[in-house]
Amino acid sequence: MCGKNQERQYSALSLSIYKIIHNEESKINLDEDLSNVEFGKWLDSSERLQEMARRVLESLFKVWKSPKYEAYTKKGKPVNEGSYVCEVLAPLINIVMSELPGNPAVWDIWGEEGSSASTIRKGSRKYARKPDYMTVVQLEKGAELEIVYLETGRPDSSQDKRQRDHKKLIRFSKDSIDTTRKISKLKRVFNISSKRRILSIFSINIAGDVMELYAMRRESGIYKYCLIEEAPIPLHMTSPSAIYQLIHALMTLRMAVACTIHKILYDSYSGDSEHSSGEMAVTVSTPKNS
Repeated sequence: MCGKNQERQYSALSLSIYKIIHNEESKINLDEDLSNVEFGKWLDSSERLQEMARRVLESLFKVWKSPKYEAYTKKGKPVNEGSYVCEVLAPLINIVMSELPGNPAVWDIWGEEGSSASTIRKGSRKYARKPDYMTVVQLEKGAELEIVYLETGRPDSSQDKRQRDHKKLIRFSKDSIDTTRKISKLKRVFNISSKRRILSIFSINIAGDVMELYAMRRESGIYKYCLIEEAPIPLHMTSPSAIYQLIHALMTLRMAVACTIHKILYDSYSGDSEHSSGEMAVTVSTPKNS
């Protein structure tokens, strides 16, 4: 009986969230800046967005049905970091970071090796820091850039752990930006000033049961690290609006990364060099839940 009730709740949630997504898509279609976007280059089609939303919901539903997470939410029984990554975070990130629009050459690494950007700063792979997750993009042969980092702990991780992860992500992001001035093949890619202005490195701080999405850019020699969006990670069945916040944050990450890669690869503005005085603003507009 309990299982059937959960299934009915899940169906109702799905319908509510699809309605929210449909309403947001209608707003995008009315936006003059996005009306002529060629889907597939860096923006997903409506069908693709709905398919990913469905898969995110299915992934969350598996978590909600798990006795482990029911015990965590109702009795406070701890969940270790490994379980949290494998059962909750990895499925969600893998859904939104696979098959990016435009099919750029990207791959994910889950805590298996040290950051190449960290290796360059420290001078040895032996001492390089390992992020819990990173996305690497190949911009051209031999020119690989770490564009997304993630750090996490347990769902009930301490404030101290969250702060350490926050600082670690800042360090990773800065190191990655610096590789574009240290590695010869990346220097060649970013020898055009507009491409340097486009470049953002994204990081995800899983602060307990909240996802925080940040971006770092280097402007006039200053590194700017800004919060883009944050959303709760629902470990139990909750309201459609709360679930939509997470879906929206995940889709924002996907679109921001895809757009950044596309602009770096295909930006037609050249200027003379990285010292060109021309300015170019790149804005990623994402719908907000009303």
